Amino acid sequence: MARIRSLLGDIEGSAGQITFSKQNGKNILRQKVGSNSSNSPAQQNTRSRFKLLADLFRRFGGAVQLGLKAQGGQSPYNRFVGQNFANTQADAQNVATVDYTKLVLSGGAVEPLAGVSAALDAATGKVTVSFTDNSNGNTALDTDLVKALVVNKTTGRVVTAADEDSTRADGAVELEDDALTGAVAADLVVLAFAYRANGSDASATSAAQVA
Repeated sequence: MARIRSLLGDIEGSAGQITFSKQNGKNILRQKVGSNSSNSPAQQNTRSRFKLLADLFRRFGGAVQLGLKAQGGQSPYNRFVGQNFANTQADAQNVATVDYTKLVLSGGAVEPLAGVSAALDAATGKVTVSFTDNSNGNTALDTDLVKALVVNKTTGRVVTAADEDSTRADGAVELEDDALTGAVAADLVVLAFAYRANGSDASATSAAQVA
């Protein structure tokens, strides 16, 4: 934007790609920016990945709100998209997929969970998520709560407990759902993280293949 002092007085209107207007008694020059309606393969690829991330945020929204607090002017949604874009890809038909084992739902100064593992009881529709009590009274408190989710990598179905109150010191949390009945362990992955009881901070996300 340029400011013009003109002996001709006020200048208004457009000439080609240049538009003149008046602001605070001064002539202002602006260049028009044309609309970009291009739809290159690379742009289609990127859009499909962003669309997938928006869908994933809806599915994991409750967990992300706990795990990725607003930070540096970025909302939980923006942080989720920014940290997970590299974990997505799109094929030649622009069908986007995500590597669930690398999905980031949380992050902060809290010590991550240690020794995370998961076992499926397909007959009862239950997954038991186990972890080590690595409390140290500082970055890892025994009162830290644990959020655990089971994701079916084939269907994208997410299972979590409605009211989890398991702590780091408990060493395990059980997730039950009809969707897990008859499920195949190889299709399931667990994502889990610890967070402060007051909701102020969280740990990085840990992932484990269900056995």
